[in-house]
Amino acid sequence: MITAKTFEAVHKESFSGEYNLFLPDGYTTNNQYPLLVYLHGYYGEYISPDVMTDNIPDGLKENSNKYQFILACPLCPFEFYWRTTYVFSFINHLIETYDVDDRKTFLSGTSMGGFGTWATAHEFPDMFAGIVPVSGGVSEINQYQSHRFQHLPVWAFHNRGDEIVRYGDSERMIESINEQGGNAKLTVYEVDGHDADVTYQNTDVYHWLLSL
Repeated sequence: MITAKTFEAVHKESFSGEYNLFLPDGYTTNNQYPLLVYLHGYYGEYISPDVMTDNIPDGLKENSNKYQFILACPLCPFEFYWRTTYVFSFINHLIETYDVDDRKTFLSGTSMGGFGTWATAHEFPDMFAGIVPVSGGVSEINQYQSHRFQHLPVWAFHNRGDEIVRYGDSERMIESINEQGGNAKLTVYEVDGHDADVTYQNTDVYHWLLSL
């Protein structure tokens, strides 16, 4: 594990930020590895760097290591949302800095990070081999034209009883993508509450990503 790394990048504007990086056991520069970027949720007006370690869902680090992903967990420098160009610049930094198989770049996130996953993939669909938005959604379905996801595999997760972000937001997006001939699926947990982090304990998710 490498903690509190920093990066600087330029994409239309300058960015800098912090992140934690988890390299798989046996990591060597002689190989290329799939990259999984995890975007955290909202934790108040001041987001402590501790979010990068203390609020990583159970199973994410362990399974990323087991299946030989490079796992990157950036700290959001914005108060209420993930800026898509920031995520784009961050991922390019990782590809340029580490031994990443750029054909196997994946994005996931929970809540605010789920919104960030949808938004970034909408703007830069060719960057990703697949996305896993969890408890996320889109503010206005028409803003996220579903044809942009036509060639991007999506597996979304949501609690049916989510009182913060309605599961119907995910459901409508998945249906719209598939109507455009896309490859999208939704798993709905029959429970209340907003937290669907159990997703990251499901090894089928990692098998699915590696199959893409």
